[in-house]
Amino acid sequence: MITKRVVISVLVMCALVFSGLAVVLPSAAHAAGPSGTFIWGTPIDTPVTDLNPLTATNLESNVVGVMYSTSMMLELSNGTILPWLASSYNVTNGGKTFTFNLVHNAVWMNGTTVAGSITAQDVVYTFQAIMANVSLDAFNVDPYLTNVTALNTYTVQFTVNTNTVMMFRYLAAQTIIPYAWHNYVHNASDVGSYTNMNVGHEIAAGPFILSTVNSGGVTFTANTHFWKGTPHLNQLVMVPFKSTSSMTLALKTGSINAEYPSLSDYLALNASSQFTNVFYKQPWAFYLWMNDHIAPFNNTNFRQGLAYSINKTQIIQKAEDGLGGAGSYGGESWINTSWWAPNLPYYHYNTTLATKSFEAAGLHLHGGFWAYSNNTTVTLAITEPPISDWIAASSMIQQDLAAAGFQVTYSVTPFSTWGGEMFQPNVSKASSVMSYFGYVPSYPDPYYIIWDLYASNSFWNSWIEHWNNPQYNQLVNEAGNQSGNPTAEMNYLFQAQAIAAQQVPNVLIGDTGNYYTFNHNVLGGFNTHVSMLNALNLLSVHTASPKTATSSSNNLGTTTYIIAGVVIVIIAVAAGAALYMQRGRKKKEE
Repeated sequence: MITKRVVISVLVMCALVFSGLAVVLPSAAHAAGPSGTFIWGTPIDTPVTDLNPLTATNLESNVVGVMYSTSMMLELSNGTILPWLASSYNVTNGGKTFTFNLVHNAVWMNGTTVAGSITAQDVVYTFQAIMANVSLDAFNVDPYLTNVTALNTYTVQFTVNTNTVMMFRYLAAQTIIPYAWHNYVHNASDVGSYTNMNVGHEIAAGPFILSTVNSGGVTFTANTHFWKGTPHLNQLVMVPFKSTSSMTLALKTGSINAEYPSLSDYLALNASSQFTNVFYKQPWAFYLWMNDHIAPFNNTNFRQGLAYSINKTQIIQKAEDGLGGAGSYGGESWINTSWWAPNLPYYHYNTTLATKSFEAAGLHLHGGFWAYSNNTTVTLAITEPPISDWIAASSMIQQDLAAAGFQVTYSVTPFSTWGGEMFQPNVSKASSVMSYFGYVPSYPDPYYIIWDLYASNSFWNSWIEHWNNPQYNQLVNEAGNQSGNPTAEMNYLFQAQAIAAQQVPNVLIGDTGNYYTFNHNVLGGFNTHVSMLNALNLLSVHTASPKTATSSSNNLGTTTYIIAGVVIVIIAVAAGAALYMQRGRKKKEE
């Protein structure tokens, strides 16, 4: 005889079986919390001895890049500026006052413990440290920054003495350090000497928290309190290697699952079915640099002739293995050609126009070579450091210029010699050599690129550039006065770039992007328009779902069918039990 107690027992057992299956059987959806590991390989194997983001170098720079944040995100390949620690900003007082409004939910982490909110006080402390020790001033804001004030808990205001074209970008891109460091460094001027190597107690604020640092690598765990959301991955591991070849071998054998490979390895990995190669646009531009303050390079027509004489497509295809694109001339990278002054001229390979340009420069052919009016032959020299693709490109440039009618010498020199030739700060002592080499600005921001390549007070305080055109300078500075008016700002920059494009301060050969490779059987979720360790990727990358032979027309996996079967059994048992008990009551009443 089946009693009421037996029926209840059966129901309880079914419920326990169901709940047990729900725990034991794998779920088709992602786990609720962080899970899985991202193992990243790097050929930078220098020891980590400094975790201060104001002074860290080499591998340390990658580590602190994960641990700390900036006010705005300037790293997108299309030049967009995204809110980050600051949710918004205002530019007033004719471009001399900048106000940043910080988010209210960003926190510092002391190891795995929340150590307080990120506030305007932290931003003020950061810039006080920079102004007290100019060696920490990577963006050279100290000469212009007159005051930085916390207006309230989450609002900070900067005042500058004159509007410079890049001030907003510099303020927005500065990594913020915690005010709590004043407990360890009593004078702001001494912040640069603080190594921040108390692992587990760094007071950081990135998407991952540092766990261990040793000669074998660096390990992070997910920051579940990160204000932009918790990362999908539980761990991030950085593993150093002695060479790119050993690093790529580790990728193939599964010791790591992502890397920035050498170009040759990147191309070879295309043949593998388990790896995804990502080529993303970044402003890595290649130029033929020259001293445009001395003859014959101080003549605009001559520089235009050089630009027409060089087969840039061939150089990109052969020296850079086709990983590149033609720029919109005037120094702007190809990443922005769709919206940044797209109609600017690009000096395509054209020997007829090259000849006309050299003649317009006052040269004539004498004995088969271009010569000055006194029949002195124009001699050109190209020098390169020992970098394979630069050497290959310069060899092609030498051939192109020789075919155009020039006497051209070519040499490969050690880095120290090459640097002395190309980065001579005294123009009067500079030689007349040219060099092909790549240029990577601090930001893919078109505003920065056009200023840094051509403005008279740009980064290139040496003879290789330092181009000085008063009209151009005035337009760029006027653009800086319009920081709060994007339309007016762009109008001035369009005009400035048109001047640079016409006068050819250096010869833009082309652009190449950056690239990385990952094992898609292990990882997924990369944003392929930004670098691998960009904070946007660190938040979105997750462990790849295993590839199973389930029907494409049905999203229900085996687990779902088993659970559904258990549910059906429970329903059937419950219905039977209810029917039995109902009949028992009826019989008893009779």
